[in-house]
Parts: sequence; structure tokens; C-alpha cells
Amino acid sequence: MGEHFCFIGNQELNGIVRGRSVPSARRETALSGGLPWVPANITIGALNTLPPDNPFGPIGEIRLMPVRDAAITLTNDEGLAYDVTLCEFAQSDGSPWACCPRTALKAAVEDLKAATGLTLKVAFEHEFTVRGLNTVDHIAFSPSAGRIGAPLAERVLAILDQAGFTLDQFVAEYGPGQYEIAGQPADPLEAADRTVLTLEAIRHAAADLGLHASFLPKPASDQVGNGVHVHFSLWRGAENVTVRDEWVEDHAGAFLAAILEAARPLTLLSTTSPNSFARYKPQSWVGAYICAGLRNREAMVRIVPRQPDAGGTYPAASMEFRTSDATANVYLMLTALIRAGLGGIQAGLQSPKSVDHDPATLDPETRSALGLEHLPSSMDDLLTDDVSARLDSWLGPLLAAAYLSCRRNDAMHAKQLTFEAMAGRLGTIY
Repeated sequence: MGEHFCFIGNQELNGIVRGRSVPSARRETALSGGLPWVPANITIGALNTLPPDNPFGPIGEIRLMPVRDAAITLTNDEGLAYDVTLCEFAQSDGSPWACCPRTALKAAVEDLKAATGLTLKVAFEHEFTVRGLNTVDHIAFSPSAGRIGAPLAERVLAILDQAGFTLDQFVAEYGPGQYEIAGQPADPLEAADRTVLTLEAIRHAAADLGLHASFLPKPASDQVGNGVHVHFSLWRGAENVTVRDEWVEDHAGAFLAAILEAARPLTLLSTTSPNSFARYKPQSWVGAYICAGLRNREAMVRIVPRQPDAGGTYPAASMEFRTSDATANVYLMLTALIRAGLGGIQAGLQSPKSVDHDPATLDPETRSALGLEHLPSSMDDLLTDDVSARLDSWLGPLLAAAYLSCRRNDAMHAKQLTFEAMAGRLGTIY
């Protein structure tokens, strides 16, 4: 049996997990004291380039401080094992670092609770494409497609079970070789950690089977895209207070109104690759219009009441934020959703009206009268002063500056390659 390595790292600002590995002899020392890291490394792009205007340059040192209960062990048929332990990015003395996404999410959760008494539960749904399956055709949602994907699902579930959590669903989806997983509701920090670990488990299990799993938002211009649906609900103690009478009111309504108002900066945090914007087409069930709708999959936010209980409340209700994908840093995306929603509650915003039809079927005048705007069509449309100012307020100036340098770097690379060439390269990374 080979060496048992322990990897310590987490998602950086391009949604990619990076860090360091140590052999088993150094495992406990690394888990206790962390490992050194370079500040600029959190800005390394998907194509392994540093943004020229990143705020760190060659200066400084931080540490990877492990979170022991956020870990999985990746094994294969030969008995080799590779531990993955998530971390927080900290100062050299172990104190919080202003650019740590996980720390930013912890602070947002704490601020929401302190200001309103509310907590969140979050569950992610991820779509992804599996290449190398030995199949003539992929029949969406069919037993045959599910059966072909079952060996992959079995390995993934075994890894997660050993780590102490599982999935709600592993489903054959609409596109060729496309599958979807659904996580279980958890507090935001735990949901984010589980998501990062689950995606690594899927990539590992696929590779062990001679397959390739890709979460790239748009693998090809003529193929169905891979999105992420973020289900979140507001709780006061043990009560889900998201939906009443099949719509959001009070704090939940204000939270939702603020998300729609902040759609542009939220989009820059929830879809971080230029490739992402190719998904936002009308009548594609991706939420391409900035609106909310009861059970409406063409809305940016779908309200999902589910079944009421005997008392007429909705214990399983959620809001589904549909305009996200796996290029995002999940910690920052949730941080922004919470910061925006908290701002809406504090400002006393009114709940928006439900859009109960497909916006694309309306004439332009009607859409304009209803205020139904389409999402931005490119990353360049979001690299503006107003979006930058909102990121400053949500993340703090240093983290916002680092993040924006990454997005400008991505936009620059996208101009140098065709869509197909860029998708081909990113498909091996995401």
C-alpha cells in the first residue's frame, strides 16, 4: 500500500480547491498547526495565471488552518487513500484573515442572527456532465440512464457516508451524460463545506471508473448547461418562516426583494466564469429573468412552498436561487445572499409580486411595464463601479479587490480564445 496523504485546502476565489498535501507522518502536526500559504494564491485563475492587478503580489504569508470536521477520505480499489480536509485562510498567528471566504460566511450568519434572530438552512443541487459512459443514448430521467450512472453514485455515496453525511438524490438529468445531485438542508457553513467535499468526491469517483465528471456551466454551445440551484429557508428557532399562504411575506419577503434588487452583483458572485453567461438563455429553465415566481423555473428565484402541515404552515418551504453554477465560491455566494437579504430586512423592503408566467412569452412592452429585466449577457456587463461598490459593502474592500481582479483576469482570457476553445480547457478544470 502506498503513502496515505492528507490534503489541506479550500475553495479560492475562482471556485477551485487548492492547498497543500503532507504525508501521514506529518498529518497530526499539520492538522494542529496548519500549513503556510501565499496570499496571492487565492487569486490563481482557472488557467493557472495570476491576475496582474491582484492586491497581494509576491508579499506576505498566511496559513491554512484545518477544520477537522470538514473532511473526507478518497479511496480506490487498490486501497490507496487520500484525505481532504477543508481549512480557513488565516493570519500567520492563526487570527482571522480578511480574505477568507469561509470566515466571511461565518460572520454573515452571525450578523443575520444577531440583527433578526433568524437562521438559514441551505441545500444545493448541482448538475454535471459525465464523459466516458458506455451508452448509446442518454434518456433523461430514465431507469436506463440511472442504472448506467449507478456505479458512480454508489462510490460517491460510500465516500460521503464515511464522512458522516449523504445526498437526497442522484438523478439522470436532461442533457447527454448529465446527472444531478441534491444535498440535504443544513446550516450555511455546513452546507458549503459538504458541497465542496461532495464535488471532490464525484470527481475522484469518476476518475477511478475511467470517467470524467465536469461541472462546467456550458460544455458546448449546443448542449444543455450545468447549473446550481441554491435552496434556502429562513428559520426562527424550530419554525420555518419562509412561506405563508403560498408566498413570502414579512422578513422573507424583504429578504427576497433585496436579492432581486441586488441581482447584478449577486450574479458576479454566483457565476464567476465568462463561460457561465452562455447558459442564460430565455426558455431554458435557468432563471434568466430578474424576478421571483411561485414554482416558476424561468424566474431567478423560484418559491417552493411544498406541502403544508395540519396547521397550515409550510415546514419544508424554500426559496430557490437558480442563477448559479459550480464555478462559484460557495462561501462567498452564500455570504452575498445573506448580506443582501439582511439589508432588505433592515430597510423594510416590501415583498415582490409573483411572476406566474414565462417572461419570454410576453411582448417587450409588457415585460418593461412589469420590470422584468434579463440577466447580464457577459461578465464585462458586471465589471462596473456600482457592482464593485456593492461587493465592497458585502465582503470588505480587500476581499472585494482580490475577487474583482480575478473576474477581470477571466474576462481578459475569454477575449483571447473562442468559446469552444475556452470551454474545452475549462471543462477539464471544473
